[in-house]
Amino acid sequence: MTLRWRIALILAVVALGVGAFAATASYLRTESQLKSSIDDTLKSAAAAVNVPGPDQGGRGRGDRDDFPGGGPGCPAAGAFQTASAAQLVSPSGAVTPCIAGGPALPATDEDRTLRPGAVELRTIEIDGQSYRLLSTPWHDGGTLQIARSLAESDGVLSRLRLQLAAVVGIATALAAALGWAVATRLVRPIVRLRDATHQIATTLDLSTPIDVKASGEVGSLASSFSTMVTEVGRSHDQQRRLVSDASHEMRTPLTSLRSNVELLRQIELLPPDERREVIDDVLEDVDELSALLGELVELASDLAAAEPEEPVRLGDLARAVAARTQRRTDRVVTVDDTAAADVVGRPRQLERAISNLVDNAVKYSEPATPIDIVVAGTRVTVGDRGRGIGDGDMARIFDRFYRAVEVRTQPGSGLGLSIVDEIVRSHGGAVFARNRDGGGAEVGFTLPESPESPR
Repeated sequence: MTLRWRIALILAVVALGVGAFAATASYLRTESQLKSSIDDTLKSAAAAVNVPGPDQGGRGRGDRDDFPGGGPGCPAAGAFQTASAAQLVSPSGAVTPCIAGGPALPATDEDRTLRPGAVELRTIEIDGQSYRLLSTPWHDGGTLQIARSLAESDGVLSRLRLQLAAVVGIATALAAALGWAVATRLVRPIVRLRDATHQIATTLDLSTPIDVKASGEVGSLASSFSTMVTEVGRSHDQQRRLVSDASHEMRTPLTSLRSNVELLRQIELLPPDERREVIDDVLEDVDELSALLGELVELASDLAAAEPEEPVRLGDLARAVAARTQRRTDRVVTVDDTAAADVVGRPRQLERAISNLVDNAVKYSEPATPIDIVVAGTRVTVGDRGRGIGDGDMARIFDRFYRAVEVRTQPGSGLGLSIVDEIVRSHGGAVFARNRDGGGAEVGFTLPESPESPR
């Protein structure tokens, strides 16, 4: 069942339940009021005729001569007004009808033995028709019974039942229609989102726009999905560009390696010096390919790792990188983290970013010069005293596989700083590079401040 049908059905059921409850309450109240009105009418009629005459020892008002047209001891028939039947029942059980042509009313032993002043009311059936029967002691002895047909009130209640059923049915239908209209409006953004996702799944075109304008949870869902598709598309573009760049970078060492291997087929014809040169070139090409593959593996593992975010002390990461670099290269690496701040991030990736900056500084500076790491707030700067960055290279040093012309003969893949850029951007930060006064370069990044960090 679709969401629209479910919402429409729920509203219809709610309307049906509320309508049925209200209709039942209204019907029962009307029925009670009609019954109470009939009972009051019967009580008034009984009270009007059940009055002794002025001479209690005589025949009184119940005498037949005083009420011509009535039976023995009965009041006149017109005294009962709206009653359908009336009769007197003697203590012995003899019945005297008071309304000619009226139905005979059932009289039980309890009716004949009512205590003085008592009024007994009940509903009876005579020849398939309902009557409301009142029984009360008669002032001259015996029992007075008055009955009124319920045909009129039953007709009113029957019509009321039909009217209430019609009202409940119409209200239920209107609620279902309203639910369908509301559900259609609510579901419209979801339908557009479904169509967009189907289009993306069918065509694998992650650039397909997700134009879903809605508020509340549906709008939040659409926005989150759009963000997810954008990020997946960006990741897909990065992977495609990485493969393209990697294949381009591998082409040169592979071509060189192939040429050298073809020369090795004729190694016996080469002079010894050329043999060593060819073999050295082969080894250099292999080393370059190995370094490139290693960088690619590290790039994929670092950026794809599902490392959770946690509070990170940038100063501690910088000192760990400095100590490791000094052990490995015997270079002096200084760290100034007196103004360092904490950030929320992935410590392994951030340490990798700082390590790549330091490795880059070590590679492009003289062995006798120190490397400086300055952590100020959430800004990390790695400085060297090398030749600096050329003006034509400044804007591209963070591009994948980019290497300045004057350093392309040195080992490296051109991925180190691009990895820094990827890691920093994944943390919401930005990278920077500039030449420093007195020679050398400063390369680093800035991360967003942690909410808990002091301002």
